Amino acid sequence: MKRRLGRGLYDIGAQPPVAGRAASDRPETAGPGGPRAAVFCITSGKGGTGKSVLTSNLAVYLASVGTRVLAIDADMGLANLHLLLGIQPSRTIMEVIESGARLSEVSEVGPVGMRLAAGGSGRADMADLHPNRLSRLVAALDDPDGRADIVLVDTGAGIGRATTTFLYALSDILVVVTPDLTSMTDGYAVIKNVARNNPGARLSVVVNRVGSPVEGFEVFGRLEQVSQRYLARSLHYLGHVLDDQRIGASIAARLPILLNQPASPAAACFRGIGRSLLLDIRERQNGRSAGGLGDRGSGCA
Repeated sequence: MKRRLGRGLYDIGAQPPVAGRAASDRPETAGPGGPRAAVFCITSGKGGTGKSVLTSNLAVYLASVGTRVLAIDADMGLANLHLLLGIQPSRTIMEVIESGARLSEVSEVGPVGMRLAAGGSGRADMADLHPNRLSRLVAALDDPDGRADIVLVDTGAGIGRATTTFLYALSDILVVVTPDLTSMTDGYAVIKNVARNNPGARLSVVVNRVGSPVEGFEVFGRLEQVSQRYLARSLHYLGHVLDDQRIGASIAARLPILLNQPASPAAACFRGIGRSLLLDIRERQNGRSAGGLGDRGSGCA
């Protein structure tokens, strides 16, 4: 049984969401003998930037176009991704860390068929895990049992030990900032930290809560200028999210805005970012690489 949730999206439980979708709409799939899953670490310099809201909506969008998505809540001790997705998890990633369980064993089906490996909330012991224990989770990301095309790792904010374990180990880092000066400053601190300790990583930026697309480009441009000047590093712009009060209502409803208010300006922005992410993956699979401002975040006016 499937229940329509608006504008072509369905809540269909564990069933694939888009049978019949053209293969060209999806990245090459992971699987035995096939390409490995693309793993993105989604982070921010400070809390409250909307990082987890972005992760939840990206997961829903990617699943809606036929991509097998695994979202992992790696905000140790303060996990809330399950709330944003309306899931009541029975298992968490602590089983991966403590007993060596596979991510596929602890993940559960969420909206539109995406999967979530939930984190632990309110556990002080998770906030200060030894790097050796965290490395078990990082190692598990390397093999999601061939059941994911894209893995989204939602980390905690800042540059604490639990977060930098992922920032230093993964090759795709997506930094979420807002136009607020402190957010931009702390976001740049994360970028600088990654550039120095994980120099091979690709650094992408999403600008949240902007008043217009122009503001999003301007915020990214400032970060790009500083990064080029002091770090000699290029950043990649995935898009912006317009400031939209409907996001607060979707959070209260425990349903991503793509499903709760699919016609809203913010929902259009999340779809644009999702398309940019898929385009970025496809270009790299084809041996091309797009950077800078480019044509990113299209479809969000």
